[in-house]
Amino acid sequence: MLGRASKRLMSTRVLKIAQGIDKNRVNSLGYETRKNLLNEINAANADPSVKAIVIAGSDHSSAFSAGADITEFNASGEFQSPSLHDLIETLESVQKPTVAAIKGVALGGGLELALACKYRVSDPRAKVGLPEVLLGIIPGAGGTQRLPRLSSVKFALDTITSGRMIKAKEAFDNNVLDGIAPDGQSVEEFASSFALSSASNSAEDLAARNLSTRSVSGDTSTNDAMCDAAKEKLPQPHMGGEAVHGAVDAIKASYESGKSFEECIETEMSIFMDLLANSAQGRARRHAFFAERIATGLPRGAPKPTSPLPNKVGVIGAGTMGAGIATCFLRAGYDVTLVDVNAEGLARGEKIVQVNLSQDVKRGRATQERADKNLSMMKTDTSLTGLSEVDMVVEAVFENMDLKKKIFKELDGIVAPHTILCTNTSTLDIDEIGGVVKDSSRTMGMHFFSPANVMKLVENVHSKHTSEQTISDVTAHTKKIGKIGVLVGNCDGFVGNRMVAPYTGEAAFCVEEGAGVGDVDSAIVDLGCAIGPFTMGDIAGNDIGYLIRQEKGWADGGAPAGLRYTDIPDNIVKDLGRIGQKAGKGWYDYDPKIGKGRVPMHSEEVETWLEKARGEGVLFEDKDLVERSLFPLVNEGFKILEEGICARPEHIDIIYIYGYGWPVWRGGPMYWADKQVGLEHVLKTTERYYEKYGGSEWWQPSQLLVDLVKEGKSVYKWANDKSKSKL
Repeated sequence: MLGRASKRLMSTRVLKIAQGIDKNRVNSLGYETRKNLLNEINAANADPSVKAIVIAGSDHSSAFSAGADITEFNASGEFQSPSLHDLIETLESVQKPTVAAIKGVALGGGLELALACKYRVSDPRAKVGLPEVLLGIIPGAGGTQRLPRLSSVKFALDTITSGRMIKAKEAFDNNVLDGIAPDGQSVEEFASSFALSSASNSAEDLAARNLSTRSVSGDTSTNDAMCDAAKEKLPQPHMGGEAVHGAVDAIKASYESGKSFEECIETEMSIFMDLLANSAQGRARRHAFFAERIATGLPRGAPKPTSPLPNKVGVIGAGTMGAGIATCFLRAGYDVTLVDVNAEGLARGEKIVQVNLSQDVKRGRATQERADKNLSMMKTDTSLTGLSEVDMVVEAVFENMDLKKKIFKELDGIVAPHTILCTNTSTLDIDEIGGVVKDSSRTMGMHFFSPANVMKLVENVHSKHTSEQTISDVTAHTKKIGKIGVLVGNCDGFVGNRMVAPYTGEAAFCVEEGAGVGDVDSAIVDLGCAIGPFTMGDIAGNDIGYLIRQEKGWADGGAPAGLRYTDIPDNIVKDLGRIGQKAGKGWYDYDPKIGKGRVPMHSEEVETWLEKARGEGVLFEDKDLVERSLFPLVNEGFKILEEGICARPEHIDIIYIYGYGWPVWRGGPMYWADKQVGLEHVLKTTERYYEKYGGSEWWQPSQLLVDLVKEGKSVYKWANDKSKSKL
């Protein structure tokens, strides 16, 4: 397949990765691709009329190569002959100029393939990188050995342990690239000219370009110091750092005295194989990689998004959330109309957008020219009539059902019939809000997480009215603005916040029974989560939860008879006024001079107050605090799957990884329960607490959980079986 698509430019042969394998959209280096490319390299090397060889991406892909096909990893297909090592060794042995013509991205094995060429060039917008640590492994085809030889130990440490993508200019400055194609010239043409200009080089000169023959620059003590310093900054191995520490160890081997290149490669491969075979963190990371693909895709049979995707968006509400949402759309090149009935509030919102975009420039995410252009695409209005020509509206006023319904009714008489109407809400009923317009099929929820211009997650909430076309279009818009959009159904709290309720509630009960606030948070953080439930409450505002409980009639002694309820979270707001970070005091104290007032510190006031409020308590082990807090959350996740609020457990995992700081190296809460804790233990513990606490609703075991344990089945196997049954 690849051979028929090879091109000859003068006496240069251009070999295209995965040409003819149309299903390989990113030119991943699977078995068929490796086999074809190896044959092409051998044929070109043996042909005396070919003076130079260019390796390029296929015509059907915008990438050079996104790397190995990781679906082969668990089945060990990656090592089916020819392996990537075989391919790279053959390419490096070619005694002719070989040039990697990099367009789009060269990642992982794709960059390792390029490093086996004598030269590497790219288009100006290309990016390269070795992101394997993000999958819980290390580069396994020479990346940890060739990159330090080509550039430096310092650059290799930064690139490999971060897994970040490197822009062409930075790659050129660090010797990874030998040239960048000028604007107006294709990278293939540039590479071919580059190759021919090198064709007269002697065999000795060409052999010297092989990175396997080079030594790493710098003395051993300096390189050791850099590696040791890097390890100090990395997460500890037991806290998600197994792969990054393995990467540093492999890089150290690249300059170890007396080691041949082959021995260095053996060290790299040993570390790679150990992580691949034995690291639970790596398995969880690879699960999360595939889970993201599943969770952000369209439902089977959904129509294609409207093409071209409309580009005019209105955002209602110029507070922090609305301004953040407007920023997201502006960054993606949308025309945005920001509306707020309050002129002063609108001016503040406009200023927030300006600050957000200026921060993009300061952090190197955009040029000043780009930020200025983005800002110029926003206009403001104090009337909803300013939205008459937009294609989609995202309403982001405060959480009040009557106000949101009023806005939707007004919009119904203003916007065009095709305009999609979305509400940004974390708990309110999407059916009720969307039901007030004539054509409710074009209504939907978009639950942005705060701050919207920073957080990646959006829960896209379909109602009973929402059409499949609306779902497809909102999904496409979410992807276009660079968000992780997960489709969920309509219920109180949707998925993320619905599961948070029993988590934070049970954490409060632990405190009522005698646990320290800091003890609960520490137990959760020690599991790998970014923050614990009480820090999360302080960030969100403890008053918000109190107001919600007031609206339900539960607060201030109004909880229904038989409902297991603690008033400690209410009273810390009502009696002590400790509403969270914004007030400088919540469950913790905050000093504005320390970490901009965001660093939680132990509160003597809270501790003294708790001692009086609860009396003498019991001691908890960390394991008990973790299970008491997180098993109700997981149990609620199973109920969500039972009810069809989301289709698969992967949806829940991705919501928690991107929205709630769940550690990716634990795969998500459902993966953690299923693969790392064990569903039988989760069920037995849940049943024990259900009996102990008199039938507490969130300890009532999910019937799905009961059935899975009875059948000895994984929740992921259950989801796969359910999906197959619908075919």
